[in-house]
Amino acid sequence: MILAVDIGNTAIKLAVVDDVSVYDLIRTSQEEFINHVKSFCSSYPDLTDACICQVGSIDIKLLDSLERLLNVTYITKDSKLPFSNNYQSDSLGNDRMALVAGAVKNKGQNTLIIDAGTCVTYDFIDDTNTYHGGAISPGLRLRFESLHNFTKNLPLLQPEPNQQLIGNTTSTSIQSGVVNGLTFEIKGMVKKYKKQHPDLNVIITGGDADLLVKQMKNRFFATPFLMLYGIHNIYKINS
Repeated sequence: MILAVDIGNTAIKLAVVDDVSVYDLIRTSQEEFINHVKSFCSSYPDLTDACICQVGSIDIKLLDSLERLLNVTYITKDSKLPFSNNYQSDSLGNDRMALVAGAVKNKGQNTLIIDAGTCVTYDFIDDTNTYHGGAISPGLRLRFESLHNFTKNLPLLQPEPNQQLIGNTTSTSIQSGVVNGLTFEIKGMVKKYKKQHPDLNVIITGGDADLLVKQMKNRFFATPFLMLYGIHNIYKINS
């Protein structure tokens, strides 16, 4: 049992994770981070260790405070991984490493992991448990923000599911272009991968996964805890 800490670009997520389950997942701000950690320590007296996957920024003083409460393992480019890594640079993000580590239980099957968050990442691990890489593109919110920030008159919108193909107002046209555009991208990417690997297993996770799955009319299933299981898996082989 560990406290898994996912420091993303838009939120910090905390949960207690063991070999079987994820318990008490919460999203927190930096201001409440240590209070929530103390609450976890109180609720789980046997909790002694934490593992951090960080891609977003956090005040270093908060990490110092965390280290006074728990033994902390950080996921880095030097971490041992539960898969063979065929990526051709050492700049692979910690979040992508954790996502792939969360999917290795599907060993023996070609797997595409799609993480729909601030960015949309595509990561491919083959049936020999070898990671090859994938792709990175802007997530839903980045697409909405780009339209607003780089044009004079377009409003900043929040993503909504079940968009029709033809928008009949500026707002519905933006929603159609952004939400349908990303769903078409995902469907097209999956189609290309399936041409090469007909037995492909597709996993979708991340903050916008549920919305996109609904837009794709349940063609795929969202997997909300993949990152947390991956953090736990990396912790186990590095502790």
